[in-house]
Amino acid sequence: MKIEQLGEIGLIERITKKYKADAESIAVGVGKDDCAVIDIDKARSSYKYLVVTTDTLQESTHLPEGISPSQIGWSAIAVNLSDIAAMGARPYAFTIAMGIPAHTDTAFVDAIVEGIEECASSYNTAVVGGDITRSKELILTGTCFGFTDKPVMRAGAKVGDLVCVTGSVGNAALGLKIIKEGLTVPKKVDKTAKRALFQPVPRIQEGISLADSGLVTSMLDISDGLALSLAELAKSSKVGFEIYEDKVPVLSDEIKTPLRGVNLRNLAFFYGGDYELLFTVDANVLESELERLRKEVGISVIGKVMPSEEGIYFKKGDKKERIKIKGYQHF
Repeated sequence: MKIEQLGEIGLIERITKKYKADAESIAVGVGKDDCAVIDIDKARSSYKYLVVTTDTLQESTHLPEGISPSQIGWSAIAVNLSDIAAMGARPYAFTIAMGIPAHTDTAFVDAIVEGIEECASSYNTAVVGGDITRSKELILTGTCFGFTDKPVMRAGAKVGDLVCVTGSVGNAALGLKIIKEGLTVPKKVDKTAKRALFQPVPRIQEGISLADSGLVTSMLDISDGLALSLAELAKSSKVGFEIYEDKVPVLSDEIKTPLRGVNLRNLAFFYGGDYELLFTVDANVLESELERLRKEVGISVIGKVMPSEEGIYFKKGDKKERIKIKGYQHF
């Protein structure tokens, strides 16, 4: 059945049945009234700050060839959760607005909604509302709400601080390269790289652990590539960065393999889609504390913070090489 046959009311009823918003603090959940109603005292518990973020996925600009409808739904949630993670916050509630072409099969929409619910529930986040409209192409706009006692800002890095990342970078970029350029790789590499592209993993628990450590001075997520993320952090904190290229964790262990004709620097620095966390750590951190973060969170130290006039550069021995500031941008 096409959604135009089902009608708006029927489609809304079909979608809202799939969302589980059973938290005690949600007095009125998705599809029940004009607005969701949340008992803010119960929702926030002891947290001081509410953090809010919005992100959009659009078929023509964000959805790579081969992505499944459930992965589309997952991604719509994950990209917003990643911003919550970058603040060191705990996600709580989510709203999703969907622009859907009239000829879309209801099964396709069902799968998107299942992906939305799967990702949201995986991170203890309730979908509490949204909107549906007819559009020329698929558009999903999500808004996520979270709580924290002390949000970690982009502004806060100090000269001498360590520059760090979670996980590894370049995985999603490799997936895109396989799709766009027909790169031949082992089957396991193909599957893992495409999954990194199609179904990003927001670093919620990592962000919380880093914020709770009290050692992190600034943070953001690497959504548009490491180079652009460094530039954004540098601008906010009014600093420069010295980066040790050989310390940057390029590709996860599952997909590390000889790649003929592939520039690993480009994968790591100039593509987006990894959704790892880029952050700075207080220069006075004890080695024992840093080792604890390595074990608990999975971090790599890739450089240090420099004065702003130094700019952003690779350091190799005594040589410095300016890092080109480019990556994924909408305009």
